[in-house]
Amino acid sequence: MNLKTTLLHFDDVPDVLCIQESHLTPKYQPSIPHYQVIRKDLPLSKGKGGGLMVCVKTSLDFSNIDVALHASSNLAVLGIAVHGFSIFNIYNPLQPLDLHLP
Repeated sequence: MNLKTTLLHFDDVPDVLCIQESHLTPKYQPSIPHYQVIRKDLPLSKGKGGGLMVCVKTSLDFSNIDVALHASSNLAVLGIAVHGFSIFNIYNPLQPLDLHLP
C-alpha cells in the first residue's frame, strides 16, 4: 500500500506526517494532495535508501528549523516549527545512540 492510499484509511487526516527511509532521489518529486513535502535525501554517495520526509497540510503555516549536528554524528534530522510546536524527524542508521548530553 502506498502513502496516498494509506492516507485514505485514516479517520482523522494527520496534520503532519514524519517518514523515515523515504528512499527518494533528487530526480523524484513526490506530490501528495493537500500536503507540502519537505525532504532530506540521503546523499547519493552513501548509496540507496535512507532519507527523511515531512508532509505538512497545505492549510498550515510552518518554517524549517536548521539543526546543527556534531561533525561525527551519523544522525539525519529534519525539523519544522508549526503552530508553536517544534517537530523533529530523526533517523539513526543502525548505529548505537550516545545519549550522554554535555
